[in-house]
Amino acid sequence: MAQKILASPAVSAFCESMAMMLSAGIGPDEAAGLLCEDSAQNLFHDAAANVQEKLLAGGTLAGAMSESGFFPGYACRMVAAGEKAGRTEEVLHSLSAYYDTQNRLEGKLKSAVVYPTVLLLLMTVILAALLAKVLPVFTGVYQSLAGDLAVSSYGYISTAYTVGWVVLALTAVLALFLLAGGILARSPRGRAKLSVLFEKLPATSSASAQIALAKFTSVLSIFIASGMDADASMEAASQLVTHKGLSAKVAACRKQMRGGAGLATAIYSQKMFEPIYGRMLVTGARSGKMEPVLTRLARIFSDDADSRIDRLADSIEPILSGFLTVAVGVTLISVMLPLIGILGSVG
Repeated sequence: MAQKILASPAVSAFCESMAMMLSAGIGPDEAAGLLCEDSAQNLFHDAAANVQEKLLAGGTLAGAMSESGFFPGYACRMVAAGEKAGRTEEVLHSLSAYYDTQNRLEGKLKSAVVYPTVLLLLMTVILAALLAKVLPVFTGVYQSLAGDLAVSSYGYISTAYTVGWVVLALTAVLALFLLAGGILARSPRGRAKLSVLFEKLPATSSASAQIALAKFTSVLSIFIASGMDADASMEAASQLVTHKGLSAKVAACRKQMRGGAGLATAIYSQKMFEPIYGRMLVTGARSGKMEPVLTRLARIFSDDADSRIDRLADSIEPILSGFLTVAVGVTLISVMLPLIGILGSVG
């Protein structure tokens, strides 16, 4: 059993390549062998070789992928459903698109975390230099003074130090928090914890909900494409939902479906999608085009999630920049005011 699962881009490339070769009449074992020959000595090569070995031993593609240990359990289950329904190629194409979308969203989230982390670290360095190098110079100058001017100078210096240390502590804590988030994001368990946190934070709850909806719709469309009926597809897709708000709506939909309602009607009634998209799904179900409508909606929700992440990332820069400008400005003004008083008295 392999110790490391392929990343989303590699899973997407494997599924897409297998789908194209299967559609060209190439057998699964030969297709896996060609992928192995054409790839460098890396994890992808090992996965393709392992899958080919299992296929040559008489296993199915889904079984070979699962036994190799290189592929996510979700992908293996989907391929198994596709093989059972005789729609392996369609499922592989859908999985390729799904993991490509996953990779894009993961990249967006990574950028949204990395950029503010770097900016906060720079802020921490600037404020630390200001407190360690700049303020002591002014303090030494004002300590050499006497009289009322010296007393007022000490007051301003005290304010400058207070502001500087408070802001430095805040930026350091935020930077460490984001660094910890980046470390957690490297493991599946850590990403699950971050997802729960993002769901609760006001600034990220909207984007988190849209990402969860995009993933659910994409998964549901793949289950429908694999030939599973609506009830089984909804049940299987619900097992992959981790967002609490969406999970509650999915449970309500399943309850309504057990009462005799159709999939599209239940989704529309429970307002899982916005009304316009819910009506699109109902219309698609009535015309027998449920699968393409779900695929289209998954793409729309994914694009919307991208936009929300971009807006969140774009809003961070001016906020942090303004915070740094005000903090440094207040600190410098506090130490410069006594100097202005000195120059005025000299004049």
